[in-house]
Amino acid sequence: MTGLTSAMIAYDMDTDEPHRATQPLFYGYIKDGRRGRTFFLMTMISALHNLSRSVGYAILAVVDLNLALKFFVGEVGFYLLYKIARRDFYWWLRLEGVLSVILSLLDRTLVKVITDFTGCIHLRHSLELGGLAYSSTMVWAQIFPFVALGWYEGGNKEQLQKLLISCFGVWLVLNGLFFCSIDRTFLRTFFTRKTGPQYICELFRTSTLDSAKFRTAFSKRRSFIAECEDEVKDWVRVNIERWRLEKPDWFKIDKIPDDILPAEVVAEEGGAKRRRSSIISVRSFVLKD
Repeated sequence: MTGLTSAMIAYDMDTDEPHRATQPLFYGYIKDGRRGRTFFLMTMISALHNLSRSVGYAILAVVDLNLALKFFVGEVGFYLLYKIARRDFYWWLRLEGVLSVILSLLDRTLVKVITDFTGCIHLRHSLELGGLAYSSTMVWAQIFPFVALGWYEGGNKEQLQKLLISCFGVWLVLNGLFFCSIDRTFLRTFFTRKTGPQYICELFRTSTLDSAKFRTAFSKRRSFIAECEDEVKDWVRVNIERWRLEKPDWFKIDKIPDDILPAEVVAEEGGAKRRRSSIISVRSFVLKD
């Protein structure tokens, strides 16, 4: 069930046409003619991944429950420090202050734990674990049970060792088949070091649709576009009057910060009164969710 659920999430996200249209840098690795085969491989890889991790922690828990807890805290703690060191700790949701810190800590921890025990391929996204961190997690998941087995002195140690070696061998073969089945131009997404903000700026620069650019620039934390903010300002300045005239469904001027809008547009939209309504909208969004 873990393997099936994990594969279904990754499969549905990747084959969704809106996702492929708005984020072609990440979605589209599953080839149309090999969907069934790829889904089966993802299911089995995730199931074996879960088995290795679960057996590894079961062995540690039998040896010493405190040791298992230390490993768990150490793995999650190291990952959080990695995210903080790379300035990629904050979750993408448009919130600030203490609430943002709490939700970011909760999200990063949950995503790490879910990935550890499911290997869900979708979570290699730069807004989640990130490609390099994901692949490192997958490799460590196969090494971990053998490390745990080093502390174990039970009578069935040899049988456990054979089981783990067999699982690792099958997992390795399935991964080889999986990478041969997908579009190889997406291999980079499994090893990329791009942070969430770096990915957002790259997506903004490469998107060709105004709707995709708008969503990319203004549906995430303001800090995510810091690197390309001048480009966003120029793009808004050139197009804002056309958007106000045409009023496309995706255009929500309240999502654009005042300092990114031209001064005359801010004045026409209400000036300080506009800023107050934006604050109320943010508060309503937080309370509603």
